[in-house]
Amino acid sequence: MPLLVVLGGARGAGAGDPVDRDATREDPLDVERRASIRRGCAWIASQMNPDGNFGEGRASVAITSLSTLALLAGGSGVGRGPHGEAVAKGTRFLVNLVEERMKAAGAKGRTHDDTGYFFRDGDVDSRMHGHGYAMLALASAMGSADEDLTTRIRKVLRQAVRCAETSQTPTGGWGYNPTPSQDHEGSVTVTVAQGLRAAHDAGVKVSSTIIANGLRYLRQSQKPDGSFKYSIQQDRSTYALTAAAVSSFLLLGRYAKDDVEGDGQRIRDGVRYLKRSLHDVMVRREWYYYGHFYAAWAAWQLDGGSGTDGGSGTEGDGGGTRDARLDDDPTRLWGSWRTQVFRALLDEQRLDGSWHDENDTFHFHDLLPTAFAVLTLAIPDEVLPIFQR
Repeated sequence: MPLLVVLGGARGAGAGDPVDRDATREDPLDVERRASIRRGCAWIASQMNPDGNFGEGRASVAITSLSTLALLAGGSGVGRGPHGEAVAKGTRFLVNLVEERMKAAGAKGRTHDDTGYFFRDGDVDSRMHGHGYAMLALASAMGSADEDLTTRIRKVLRQAVRCAETSQTPTGGWGYNPTPSQDHEGSVTVTVAQGLRAAHDAGVKVSSTIIANGLRYLRQSQKPDGSFKYSIQQDRSTYALTAAAVSSFLLLGRYAKDDVEGDGQRIRDGVRYLKRSLHDVMVRREWYYYGHFYAAWAAWQLDGGSGTDGGSGTEGDGGGTRDARLDDDPTRLWGSWRTQVFRALLDEQRLDGSWHDENDTFHFHDLLPTAFAVLTLAIPDEVLPIFQR
């Protein structure tokens, strides 16, 4: 399978360059959304530690990656914009993690397959989830980095890609650790695959076979009802996992109206499941912020910007005031989904700019839901190439 078929180049504005919108045409929901992003980014930046790490210790690689990515999506770059210093420190923190491993490996005279693994001592939670998010964040930061940092990022990404490629399991999926064992599951597979796509867009060579095997894993994970399972070995499926899988198919060059290897039908079935499940998710709030981030990504890739406003995808809904009922068309999701979910996210933002996940059973605290909420709201601005349709 040719690489360009699976990993088509992104189009549109570069990182740190918000898509220009005509303010006279902007609906009230978009005005409120962008104000919410600004407040969320300000709160995220205030949580940065002196060394560039974000958070309170748990899942520091993943949370630093997502926090940096959220600030980038909000319009800041490396040393640019209102939170340029925080982006620069977060980026260098991630780069340093791998550079230190590369230096240690070089001192021993050989480079190991996991030399490019983003790991911080004491962080037992991020693992390969964090690895995928770190690739995504660094690839996104390259557009605003200076020449020296760009060179460092590209070198680190090459090692990170090698780590991902050599740790893919025989099933085509990825597990929690950078080893090709039988420990594999869907959410890790999605995160790593999307990180690889971002690395490819940043100019780093990625094996098309690795991507094809990842798609094979996702195909095997879908159930007859259209949902996607936690892993091919477990029957449990959720809105969040389904959104993540659908977003991956779309991001990796599969489309709802095409039927290459049956993927168009898989996407359509997945979209139908997302529409059926949305009400229950809004009530039960299971994996709420994580799920909405991937659903927004999937919906925007599916049909975002197809409405009369030319960008936000409101489809002439008068600023989101129309009754947003989800129809049965599996090739359309953005407009009505956006009206419901964006309104809820805006209402749930706290006065200090953060979001709180009442179902945070892992005690990751407020940076994780806040970063996901900012990223979700920022997707239609297409500041990051990875979000561009």
